[in-house]
Amino acid sequence: MRKSNVLALIAVAVIGVSFSGCATLSEFGDKIAGVFNGDSKSRGSRNDDRVPIKPVASALKTAESYEKAYSYRTDTPNKTVQTFMRTKNVDTLRGTNPDEYVKTIVAKINETATSDFERVKLAHDAICLLVSYDAKNFWANTVPDQSWQTVVKTKTAVCEGYANLFQRFCSELRLSSQKVTGYARGVGTSIADENPRDSNHAWNIVKIEDCWYLVDCTWDSGYMSGGNSVQSYTTDWLFLRPEQFACSHLPTDSRYQLIQPPLSLEKFSALPDFRPKLFELAGDSLASIKKQNYADDSFEFEFRVKDGYRLSFNVSGADGRQVDNRTLTEKNGDVFATRMNFPEAGTYTVNVFYSKDGAKTGRSCGQFLVTATKGNNVTYPAMFQVSAQNVKIITPKQSPLKAGETVRFEIHAEGRAFAAVIVGKNFNQLENDGNGNFVGDVDIPPGTKKVSVGLSSKLTGSYETLAVYEVK
Repeated sequence: MRKSNVLALIAVAVIGVSFSGCATLSEFGDKIAGVFNGDSKSRGSRNDDRVPIKPVASALKTAESYEKAYSYRTDTPNKTVQTFMRTKNVDTLRGTNPDEYVKTIVAKINETATSDFERVKLAHDAICLLVSYDAKNFWANTVPDQSWQTVVKTKTAVCEGYANLFQRFCSELRLSSQKVTGYARGVGTSIADENPRDSNHAWNIVKIEDCWYLVDCTWDSGYMSGGNSVQSYTTDWLFLRPEQFACSHLPTDSRYQLIQPPLSLEKFSALPDFRPKLFELAGDSLASIKKQNYADDSFEFEFRVKDGYRLSFNVSGADGRQVDNRTLTEKNGDVFATRMNFPEAGTYTVNVFYSKDGAKTGRSCGQFLVTATKGNNVTYPAMFQVSAQNVKIITPKQSPLKAGETVRFEIHAEGRAFAAVIVGKNFNQLENDGNGNFVGDVDIPPGTKKVSVGLSSKLTGSYETLAVYEVK
């Protein structure tokens, strides 16, 4: 049989600060109410005085229901506007006359859209498709002029430029909006050592049908991978509910949280860095997790995930090194249970990733901390994604195995016809009871270094690797 190339989940994206569903989380929102008094200084930028900024009242009205707003969070850009922007005449206008370019795009938006929600969504799409994050100047600390005119011409910006251009679109669309500055958790920040009073980001609020909504075009345009920006459109940060937006964004002016009463600095600092996709896929099942959690030598929690998706967890120590083979996630019915073991006392960073079933890579969707008071020696086999969720190792759960011993393997794998323990070139087929349970005793010869478990829906052909055990 041929071993398939099934890889463990790895992080392919980190959503950044200046660059970086729709289930609600009402219970979670109830837990983060407080009073905020911010005192921060925003990063310098050029404000466009051509875009009128209307004063806002001390209490901003928000929607009681987000059902209508969330219908526009499709993760798909509008094709009409996208195609229109790519036409030669329109793109030429962008480089020669930014003002006329914006007016031309807005005319197309007004021709296409049937509501103010859709107008804002199409303006958001135009910006996220047009502008790439200026990673080079961000990392070099040489950020150029961020006026909306310059952004249109160069098609690059940091957060300030994205926010300025959104303001320009809203002005032309005759919609009230406000640029917001404050602190955001992303590239260049660490939840283990953060200062939310340090303003480092800009985003917007916009008024639609007499209610205010949050928008972050920067983070919806893509993400940072290493030192490079990657264009990747999403609607994660379009009309996101304020209590979810607050897990990563803290405005200098507390009114712009759109939360009543607004969060205090202390309340924000206690929140985990959870992202929209995590709320969308896991609902409120992780609401008990805080930014800072405490444990003895292990940390356990349960959660639910939307059908067809998975969550995985990557643990690293204070030195940034990944702690391998210390996390095990199992499914019991519709509930997943995760246990993390820590090698020694200390504070660990847990990164959360989501992926579709069977996918080889995952995307970042959250981060929190766990401080352990002691360590243990319990490790697990390296677990790999397979193309079905109803798979579980009954025994042995721990790794390493001992050479020279006979080990009993019990695997539950619904819908599979074949399960085997591979020792060197030998395939030890496990007995199938016909109900998805595979059992067998396997000898581990002296000198063996690794043992793997393979699954297949057929009796012949390739197989998927479920787990790899170290042998000592």
